[in-house]
Amino acid sequence: MPKSLNPRAAGQPAQTPVSPQPENPPRRNVLAAVSALLIGGLVGLFPMGAGVLMFLDPILKRKNKGGGSGSKEAEAQRPYRRVATVAALPDDGTPVQVPVIADLTDAWNREPNQPVGAVYLRKVGDEIECLNTICPHAGCRVAYSADRQVFQCPCHNSSFKLDGARILPSPSPRDMDALPVDAEKLAAGEVWVQFCNFYSGHEKQEAKP
Repeated sequence: MPKSLNPRAAGQPAQTPVSPQPENPPRRNVLAAVSALLIGGLVGLFPMGAGVLMFLDPILKRKNKGGGSGSKEAEAQRPYRRVATVAALPDDGTPVQVPVIADLTDAWNREPNQPVGAVYLRKVGDEIECLNTICPHAGCRVAYSADRQVFQCPCHNSSFKLDGARILPSPSPRDMDALPVDAEKLAAGEVWVQFCNFYSGHEKQEAKP
């Protein structure tokens, strides 16, 4: 009787079939993929850069327009704003606090007729004195004490005379900030002031943007 050709029947271990190994991808395919990624990234940078420039364009224009918020050129270009009439002010020189209304703008938005600050107006003869209500020490709002006839800061007890001069000793590094008044408008019976807020804590007056 012939012997079986089946290995198991002969007592020999069965061999596991070996699966073929996948071939490595060609090098040029890898280079092509890397090149495609690089080119895609570079192409995507152009619209991104254009978007960033459009976003920053209002800020860059505003920066190049002025030459610095505290520069003399910027101060000369600051507009005058109507705040009161001469007839509304007491003849005895008592200070009157009035709000300053203006269009509030930044690089992208514009909000018309918003309160941007307040000033004290005081009639002295034929002239009108104007003082910013913000204390130069820490930025608190200065109040007028009628019984003492002085300006008094409620935060750190800085006191000022009616003309804005410090009453020493004082934590305030400078006098109250005086603001220019338009003489031509004043002759017509209206009070227009060149309003500006200033940085607190500085010995010298430095205008905010």
